[in-house]
Amino acid sequence: MRRLRQIIPDASADEAEPERIIDEESLMRIALHVPYGAEAFVDALRAVPGVAPVVAGDKDALRAALASADALAVMASLYDQATADAVAAAPKLGWIHFVSSGVDPLLRFAPPANVVVTNSAAAWAPTVAEHAVTLLAALVRQIPGAFAAQRERRWANAELRPRMCSLEASTVALLGFGAIGQQIARRLKAFDAHVIAVARTRRNHPDADEFATVDEIAQVLPRADAVIAVLPSTPETRGFLDAARLALLPPGALLVNVGRGDTVDQAALAAALLDGRLGGAGLDVFEREPLPADSPLWTIDNLIVTPHLAGIGSRALTGRLAAVCADNARRAVKGRPFATPVDVSALGA
Repeated sequence: MRRLRQIIPDASADEAEPERIIDEESLMRIALHVPYGAEAFVDALRAVPGVAPVVAGDKDALRAALASADALAVMASLYDQATADAVAAAPKLGWIHFVSSGVDPLLRFAPPANVVVTNSAAAWAPTVAEHAVTLLAALVRQIPGAFAAQRERRWANAELRPRMCSLEASTVALLGFGAIGQQIARRLKAFDAHVIAVARTRRNHPDADEFATVDEIAQVLPRADAVIAVLPSTPETRGFLDAARLALLPPGALLVNVGRGDTVDQAALAAALLDGRLGGAGLDVFEREPLPADSPLWTIDNLIVTPHLAGIGSRALTGRLAAVCADNARRAVKGRPFATPVDVSALGA
């Protein structure tokens, strides 16, 4: 058997570990089932001593790769029934890494009990944060109304002027303060907004002016000029922003959702927008995707619809995604805790 002499570095230690002999049979084999950027993942994983990546471009290749794979790196959009069946039949699989931020498919296709799950939420955070703040800024600065007037060749100064406001000195409540929420807060502070971070537990962060727990949401919403929701889909968060909570927002408040679509009651939101209680909304995620053509959301003037693309577009994204996967692989080889674990039990059903 061919033997590989490799030095295994430890990024958390001052000195490298002693030289170690690794044989091919002891390599961690990671099947890659990603829609794009496979080359970046291969390069990043090959740089990790003890890891052997295998690209699985289609379902047949995936089934073949999983027959001997220890791990699977996959995009959530590709984790369907066929993938779940292949995972269930994989004899050695012990780890699934979602290249995506969300792990929503696991709500339908639960992984085997002995499989650990990780994700890449932090890698998507900068671009999702940029998209969220862009939606909010567009609403604040009346860009949808200006664009509608432009198409009609109508000078709408008098019409739009009374609605104009600014992120400066506004109060923005962030529902969810993980990696994405923190990146949103950082960008909002550049606009001199007052940021209230709402999370399960109270903690300090330099880009949040205040912290509140989820239990204190009834005290936060009446103070918010705008809300940005970055909530995951769990039994506790589904329908979180319902009619009652939306009614707590002050007249003219704005809402942006870049988390999960089922955390906002879309019917209640539509009603609040149509009767003028809310000033506008920007949605990148929806209860049903694609958003049905007969949905009333398409025709609400003060609502911006983007088709679940908040995380897309950064030239740096693929490199970040590959780096997160490689970091977790390095930890797995060393027998250390993963950097981005997902509590599958918290997803509920």
